[in-house]
Amino acid sequence: MSQERTVDLSFLQSLYKYLLDEYNRLTLVKTDLERSIETLKALKKAQEGEIGPLIIPVSSFLSLMVDGAKAKDMLVLLGGNIFAKMGPEEALKQARERLDEVNKSLSEVGLNLTKVQLEMENLQRRTEKRAR
Repeated sequence: MSQERTVDLSFLQSLYKYLLDEYNRLTLVKTDLERSIETLKALKKAQEGEIGPLIIPVSSFLSLMVDGAKAKDMLVLLGGNIFAKMGPEEALKQARERLDEVNKSLSEVGLNLTKVQLEMENLQRRTEKRAR
């Protein structure tokens, strides 16, 4: 019986760690989407004119400084390393929809984290009571 509780507790701890990692990943995605939405709003306002100067990140170690640019179209990640060319209005719509999905997922993962944490606490209490 004690070995079964150890396995259950070990499983719950692994599940909790997985859910916590997923929650943290989704939080990063949410932050990135929120920044993208703010950028898209600015691009939408400046759609007719030139915007700049801009700093465009190319990689973790390299960014480009651009004096001015026109932002009629952009590449938007759809998933699976697939991009689509679209205007700021459609890109903004896509980003908002994705943000809604991420917020929904964050709520679900947060709820599951709470449930697993409660279950771990209950299992530990039961184990401590039986040890006495």
